[in-house]
Amino acid sequence: MARYLVGKSGFLKQTWGFVQAVEAAGDGDVIELEEGFSPFYEQNNKGITITKSITIEGHPDTNGALTNIIDGVAIRNGAAVTLKNLEVRRNVEKSNNINVKDGSAVTAENIILTSYAAEGQNYPVVYMANEAKASFFNCVIEPGNLHDRNYRVYVENSTLEVSDSTIHAGIHASNSRLDIQNSIIRYPEANALYANGNSVITISSSTLEGGCITEKTSWSCVRLVDSKLTATDIVVKQPGYYGAFYATNAELTLNVGTYDALYIEKSAVSIGCICVVDSVFICDGSRVKADGISIVGRANGKVNLYMNKKSLLEAGFVSFGQLSQPNIKAERDATIHVETMMQAAYDPEKWEFITDEQGYLKRMGDASKIEYFGELPAFERLNQMVGIASVKQNVEEFVAVAEMNKKREKQGFKNSAFSLHSMFLGNPGTGKTTVARLMGEILYEKEIISSPKFVETSRSDLVGRYIGETAVKTREVLESALGGVLFIDEAYTLWAGNDNSQDYGIEAINEILKFMEDHRQDIVLIFAGYTHSMEQFLESNEGLKSRIPNTFIFEDYTEEELIRIGLDDLHGQKYETDEKAYADLVCRKHSESNDNSNGRWVRNLNEKLIRKMAVRVSRDPNANLVLITQEDIDAV
Repeated sequence: MARYLVGKSGFLKQTWGFVQAVEAAGDGDVIELEEGFSPFYEQNNKGITITKSITIEGHPDTNGALTNIIDGVAIRNGAAVTLKNLEVRRNVEKSNNINVKDGSAVTAENIILTSYAAEGQNYPVVYMANEAKASFFNCVIEPGNLHDRNYRVYVENSTLEVSDSTIHAGIHASNSRLDIQNSIIRYPEANALYANGNSVITISSSTLEGGCITEKTSWSCVRLVDSKLTATDIVVKQPGYYGAFYATNAELTLNVGTYDALYIEKSAVSIGCICVVDSVFICDGSRVKADGISIVGRANGKVNLYMNKKSLLEAGFVSFGQLSQPNIKAERDATIHVETMMQAAYDPEKWEFITDEQGYLKRMGDASKIEYFGELPAFERLNQMVGIASVKQNVEEFVAVAEMNKKREKQGFKNSAFSLHSMFLGNPGTGKTTVARLMGEILYEKEIISSPKFVETSRSDLVGRYIGETAVKTREVLESALGGVLFIDEAYTLWAGNDNSQDYGIEAINEILKFMEDHRQDIVLIFAGYTHSMEQFLESNEGLKSRIPNTFIFEDYTEEELIRIGLDDLHGQKYETDEKAYADLVCRKHSESNDNSNGRWVRNLNEKLIRKMAVRVSRDPNANLVLITQEDIDAV
């Protein structure tokens, strides 16, 4: 190993020029810069390209201050270069302090990177690509003078290690590996850390501070997309922004730490015990499992804990300092399983929780109230329907078997064939279409079918007027429902009840049978209609009968159920009436009617009531626009 001394020649001392020494050195050699000598001033804003595995080493003064400055460094051809005790400086725009590519590597120890460019455009301070490697130990990247959000450490398909360092620049990683320890990453102009493209990141005992809000966009302090992160004992700071830590489609392990805010979407998160100063958002099907989450809470109009779109939170405890109004807001399809949710004592000046001598939070009260929003899950809406008790039970059993078969299939068990195709039998207005739609939603929520599509059709949509047209029309309708549910109302009308060759409904039936055979797992067909007519329809074709094993019988509603349906309909339209008088009206009119349209019948009755009310109200400008009176009931 040769050593090349670079400096000023003097009495009895011969030194090399910096560029000449780099050219002369071979693999394993050391270029030593004399204390106080800086090649930078002779390089004339020209960086140096190194293609050999050498060490360039400076000499700090007695106080440890760096005394040697070089211009930018590019490392190529798989070289492994070590830089020690140096300042690497750039004075011009569109240039890198360190550029490492094509399997090359740099180890930087006690290095300061500075950029003095005063106008123009930033390029990354450090640029790494094509399986490059860089290790920064006890290094500093000073802030730049050009504020264009491009002052970054850019890592692409490479590996970066940072320890005991301070980085005043954003770190941008794509399909890379990062290991950050005992360091500070600070960049108030944009993301302090951005990672995407299946990057794998480990951060411990470090602080990340940055991010900002502009008129056009928002920059989170930490932004992760399609990446994996393991973080232990970190601080993420971005006061005043709900997305200080923002992850999408990520896999996260947050062991311990403090975060100004968390926004998680489409991600899987494992949490030890963390503290969040502002808000926690768990969105778009995220799965969060935690030992404990402490949310201090701020009076900034934001909800402390927000969840939506089938997200899950399982935690030993969630504690809150200052409660928001509401404190927890969740979409109805979100799932929250938390053993203890409480309000705990906190210091409003420091935004910190107050603990007792054993380090436990001081409980101040309960904080388990949740404000739900959005539509109820399909199963709950089904169970809230009036009547049809046997149908509800049959749907629950039907879905349970389908779900069990899917789980068994995933575990490698062989299942007997289980068809989802069904027959809904009953009079009009008994809820067949509504239940079919809800059943489709349930099957989709349980991931038994692949699409939430619900296509409602009838004979007129399927049957053509001439030979050949029916098959095309029917196939188009069937294909439009692939992955979801096709509901065929009054399906018995497809069969004319004779051998009439001109009835193209037979052609539709044959096309449906073929499609059912070719797409067994890709579509659910529900045939609906009057009980007697549908039974004759099934008997007409053994192929249909054998392929539709599930039958749901929709009984007519009782008078009590009709009353409940009618009142719910009126209340849904913000009308009020005397319930007993209304019940008497329903019973009286129902006994006079031979109409078996059930729910449809009672809604038609309500329309008559509202019309009578409208006539009365039109004659009285001071009339109550909500109350249906006895006069209106008598008029019906």
